[in-house]
Amino acid sequence: MKSSLQVAFITGRSRHDCWLLSPQQTAFFDRLGVPSAQRVGVNFPWQPQPERDYQPPGLLCASVSNAREYLGSRQGGFVRRYQAQAQALFERADRTLLLCGSCGLELFNNLQLPAGVLSRISLFAWGPVARKRPACHHLLVQGHRDLISRLWFPQVDIRIESGHMDYLTRSELPELCRQFWVGQGA
Repeated sequence: MKSSLQVAFITGRSRHDCWLLSPQQTAFFDRLGVPSAQRVGVNFPWQPQPERDYQPPGLLCASVSNAREYLGSRQGGFVRRYQAQAQALFERADRTLLLCGSCGLELFNNLQLPAGVLSRISLFAWGPVARKRPACHHLLVQGHRDLISRLWFPQVDIRIESGHMDYLTRSELPELCRQFWVGQGA
């Protein structure tokens, strides 16, 4: 049965072999008040993950992994590998709120989703790292101290007090997300 709403994360994977949600991502779901039935329980690429505990990567490992994923998403094999499963995920619900951190925006853009799918996605992005804005309803949030994101987006929709690594801990982020989502008739 198709759900009316689902909420999913798309961020770069700090460990290429792991797409479990981090404790911060799970806590963000809680702070948003997303019911369990509407949560997509894993990060991009939204595939089942073998049972294991989340292991936080070191900063250097995470940075290298995210850079590799950003660059890899710009290759033709990326769309061939992930577009169909992304479309299958988005078909499971009438509407999807996509929570997009850092290079997740580039990953999303490079899925090259058709207009019919994009019309049912609302994308809330923080610290965006991508070559362009998405072709769906979206809001880009950037921290005043986020020099990484500013390299890609000198102009965003909202600025908050944050660096690149601490968006999900900022008290205003869930409220901005709720306003964005409710403001478009959710």
